[in-house]
Amino acid sequence: MTQRELEEISAEECQALLATARIGRLVYSDDLGPVAVPVNYAMAGVRIVIRVGGGTKRRAMEQPMLAFEVDYVDEVERSGWSVIARGTGQEVPPDQVPDLLRVLGRDFPAPWASGVHNVWLMITPQILTGRRLGVQRIAPAY
Repeated sequence: MTQRELEEISAEECQALLATARIGRLVYSDDLGPVAVPVNYAMAGVRIVIRVGGGTKRRAMEQPMLAFEVDYVDEVERSGWSVIARGTGQEVPPDQVPDLLRVLGRDFPAPWASGVHNVWLMITPQILTGRRLGVQRIAPAY
């Protein structure tokens, strides 16, 4: 059986990979502990932008540190990558949303769930780490 080498991804490439996807997981702690919630997102420069209706994701922005995880998996090729952004979150004030929309252009987050999503959240990554399944190797037979 073949396996792949696990490779570290540079912060610069992590940033580039974040810009290629549209679904990620917002990671924070709620009343029950750690939780990872899938969300649509877009990139405004280096910042991650999410639209929500409010609730726990909005409250999560008050936490001192959040994580945001995005990955790509190709099950047929047994390859893929994963990026984790760790940083601070904030709610975008309503009067700053038009400026944010100009930065995003047509590439703004479009939630799939029904409802009104007029709360804009932003994560500013302070640490970007990533890993990729790289070169194939033959696994030893035991």
